[in-house]
Amino acid sequence: GDWASRWTKSLKEVYSGDFEHAPYAIEAIPGDVGLSMPTKARRYGLSRALDSPAALSEQPLVMQYEVSLKNGLECGGAYVKLLNVDASFDLSQFEEPTPYSIMFGPDKCGGTGKVHFIFKFKNPVSGKWVEHHLTGGPALPPTSSHPTVLTHLYRFALLGDNKLRVTIDDAEPVDLSLLEHFEPPVIPPKEIDDPTDVKPEDWVDEPMMDDPDARKPDDWDEDAPFQIPDPDAVKPADWHDDEPFEIPDPQASMPTDWDEEEDGEWEAPLVANPKCSNPGCGEWRAPMVSNPEYKGKWYPPRVENPAYKGEWKARQIPNPEHFEDAAPWKSLAPIGAVGFELWTMDDGVLFDNVLITRSEEEAKEFAAKTWGVRHAAETAARDTAMKAEEAAAAGDWKERAVRALNRALDFVADNPVPVAITIAAGFAALLLLCCWPSGRAEQLPTPPPAPSGAAASAGEAAPGAQAGASSSTAAAGSDGVDKAEKRATRRTPKAAD
Repeated sequence: GDWASRWTKSLKEVYSGDFEHAPYAIEAIPGDVGLSMPTKARRYGLSRALDSPAALSEQPLVMQYEVSLKNGLECGGAYVKLLNVDASFDLSQFEEPTPYSIMFGPDKCGGTGKVHFIFKFKNPVSGKWVEHHLTGGPALPPTSSHPTVLTHLYRFALLGDNKLRVTIDDAEPVDLSLLEHFEPPVIPPKEIDDPTDVKPEDWVDEPMMDDPDARKPDDWDEDAPFQIPDPDAVKPADWHDDEPFEIPDPQASMPTDWDEEEDGEWEAPLVANPKCSNPGCGEWRAPMVSNPEYKGKWYPPRVENPAYKGEWKARQIPNPEHFEDAAPWKSLAPIGAVGFELWTMDDGVLFDNVLITRSEEEAKEFAAKTWGVRHAAETAARDTAMKAEEAAAAGDWKERAVRALNRALDFVADNPVPVAITIAAGFAALLLLCCWPSGRAEQLPTPPPAPSGAAASAGEAAPGAQAGASSSTAAAGSDGVDKAEKRATRRTPKAAD
């Protein structure tokens, strides 16, 4: 239909983005289109007046709409605002400060994303309008467009008696309370910290302190190294002290096309000296072992602080903005229009089927005829695409690895907070397992790194350590035998003569 005659674009200068009618990525319903934000890095402002104002104090009230992320959602909003305006409001002047009663829908940037439900409530004592944000609501559904786009259905229902129900994709609803699940709370606390109260300068809030009577033992050597050369190690009798780690390759020969007049004197490339692997060559060093005299830095033991007064807290005073209201839902501001006031770094975000009604059942029936049909088609297309990818990658382990990595990255992108918590918990457990001291009395800080050239452990023979070093050096010095590389090994090129 003629959507532009029903919706009004904001004429404010900051809204440089223009909505347009666009088809879905997968046509489940022939000819079906939605309102799309087609351009990245734009602000969009679009609104539509309701046929008649809706009183939020009359409940139930249900609102739902669909969002299709044709190219995913990396940074931007896809929420809707229910505006607290009347028929006299000029929708062409719609902007961020325009008063709203409820803001609802997904919002994401990078690893942070959530489903907003924010309602504004006027404090009857102070006269201030306060935003109250939902906590503990449903998780943001996947925002990736791989392997296919999935349209998501967002619905909320105000059910009276301060009850709120939020449902995504017609899954299990999340039941919430306007009095219990919002921050800041709708009802301000009776008491608040006295802003004029200041912690006394002599207030001691450290429960533990260094033992003032403790003294470092006379035999405590803080400078003793963590490791020392093994005093029992002996250099092997057949150790090659004077042998170089690398020698000219005895198997190499000058290429037939080498021109010493043009290319300079040819020299064979260097290769690892075989004598350095049995048992070793170069300067011999004993392997490093733990120093039995090592104690590390000394710290005094901790004891209870006799001056400790506890955690300081400001004194409480009556909150001048406190009020009592057991049914704030009855005082929610009415709505007169629906608006999209968004900034996005993604293109192809599409909205459709915005519905406001007084019946959850009516909303569900409408969704079954629209989103339900689309969801079935998109899910089937996704399953087909996944099977095709798996079949194409069946004979190639590299493709399978890339596919598994893409799935893992998609999962991380869609679940950044749980993944971060899991990784942090695992890392913390590893640190505790590896690095937690057995007791303060040992006074053992984290060991310093072993010196260069030292053996990996006390049980590793010195020849092995030297041989390992020489092998590494040799590997770095032997690169191949093509002409360009042979030229790189010459020492007296003609140009330098």
